[in-house]
Amino acid sequence: MLHKLSGEILKLPMNAEKFTNEEYWEEIKRKIQREAAVSDITYHLWFENLEFCEVSGNTVYIRSEKEDERALGYLNNKFKLYFETVIGEELGQIISVKFILNNSNAVIEPEETKVDNDTLNPDYTFESFVVGNNNKMAHQVSVAVAEDPGKTWNPLYIYGGPGLGKTHLMQSIGHFILKKDPSKKVIYVTSEQFTNDVIESLRSGNSADSMSKLRDKYRTVDVLMIDDIQFIIGKEATQEEFFHTFNTLHDAGKQIILSSDKNFKEFKSLDDRYISRFAWGMTVDITPPDYETRSAILKNDAEKYNIKISEEIIDYIASNIKSNIRELEGALNKIIAFSKLNNNMEPDMDFAKEALKDFIYPSESNMITFDRIVDVVCQECNASKDAIMSNKRNADIVYPRHIIMYLAYDMLGITYQQIAHNLHRSDHTTVISGCKKIEADINSNKSGKNTREKVDRIKKILSGS
Repeated sequence: MLHKLSGEILKLPMNAEKFTNEEYWEEIKRKIQREAAVSDITYHLWFENLEFCEVSGNTVYIRSEKEDERALGYLNNKFKLYFETVIGEELGQIISVKFILNNSNAVIEPEETKVDNDTLNPDYTFESFVVGNNNKMAHQVSVAVAEDPGKTWNPLYIYGGPGLGKTHLMQSIGHFILKKDPSKKVIYVTSEQFTNDVIESLRSGNSADSMSKLRDKYRTVDVLMIDDIQFIIGKEATQEEFFHTFNTLHDAGKQIILSSDKNFKEFKSLDDRYISRFAWGMTVDITPPDYETRSAILKNDAEKYNIKISEEIIDYIASNIKSNIRELEGALNKIIAFSKLNNNMEPDMDFAKEALKDFIYPSESNMITFDRIVDVVCQECNASKDAIMSNKRNADIVYPRHIIMYLAYDMLGITYQQIAHNLHRSDHTTVISGCKKIEADINSNKSGKNTREKVDRIKKILSGS
């Protein structure tokens, strides 16, 4: 929904004057970038052109150079909460952020209780999703759900490491359903957004009106998609609200789609009532793409630009970035950005290597690989690689082996089966057990300090920081 500003530039509150300083505003945007955990590419696309505009009461107006209302709607839905949190902390008060279209006083302002289909990224469709051996099953199931929502598999639970396409696949279902029937109410949120809505409802005194708005938003939809559902675990009020929302929608035959970094069976702190409900539907996983799929993704993305990307460059990126599609696409985007800054010059290999020096290191020793994780852990834990790969069960061997399992899953995003294969294990359940053991140690207030410090130190060595 668009509203018009009055056109009057209001006097800024005393503690908001600092936002008019360009360097200070840049620091604030960079802080938001860190809080939102987004890449420099994403920052360049969404944050770099945002200008602090004015303050009216407890509302901060931010102007974007982007002319596209739908794109700005995506910015509003994806990052609004981060801007409100960081700027609110700087001002020392609770504020609301409004984004303004360039050269206009038109403000993006979705109604609180209305389902806004602009929560879907317009680029995330089945047509743009590259199917490979790593995601074929998940894709087929998603298409089936999109063709017959609420009936085929409900809920649909998609899991896999970060940056592998879970969000893309979820939102593709939403777009397909809306294209077939625009009257459908489809909502996509992250678990953080869902949690914040619950918190906001509770902050309002848990009044009947605030709870009614919350439930109208989530319990009257045809399709509810929640990304990274693992982050609601342990948040009692959020879990309870989600539980009743799930039951209401499922009983009404409405489609529920969830994503997570792990299979729900691996969350030992998750109540049985959630596990049983997730098991009602279909669970599918997405694993890291193979070389052919990585190359296809890059070629598919390259077609969107008027800059020719050679097969040699495609091969260079696909051969060196293996575990994460987000990083894969980020590398290509950086080459495109460098090319545009150089008058749309067609990139050659030297150009590509220079553009990607922060993505792909010239020395293999600087890259985070499975072998490098093993080498660093062995060095830090005073263990031999041969012993780690053997069947020895000594405590001084099992402990570093478990750390290797945990770091490989956490930093590389590869599957338990792949980790087991790399460690010469015949059963991947030993990897699951090992990862859980280290995770439990890290999260333990009593005995986890040493493990937490050791893992943090190893991560710093691997990342070169």
